[in-house]
Amino acid sequence: MRLRVKNKIMEEEQKVIKVNLDPILYAVNNVNISFSEEEFVFIIFSGNQARQFLFSPKHAKRFFLLLEKQLAEYEKRFSKLETKLPDKMETGKEEPMGFKK
Repeated sequence: MRLRVKNKIMEEEQKVIKVNLDPILYAVNNVNISFSEEEFVFIIFSGNQARQFLFSPKHAKRFFLLLEKQLAEYEKRFSKLETKLPDKMETGKEEPMGFKK
């Protein structure tokens, strides 16, 4: 009986998870982030493409910590990155609609 339990555990550990990776690389040119009490919404734009990601607040924090760790390792290997957020967030330019007089 003990062997069966052990084999069952080993079978569960050897499960393969298939991930469908998009083969196209995107150059991110805009990111919108909004949040409520229950979720963070990330919309990442690249050219005329956009992807939306939803995170719980706890998972958003974990993503932040993971990204922070990876950036620290990057800076240790290459060099310190100097950057800041823009002072004023740019919004899309409004085009007048309808007929011009």
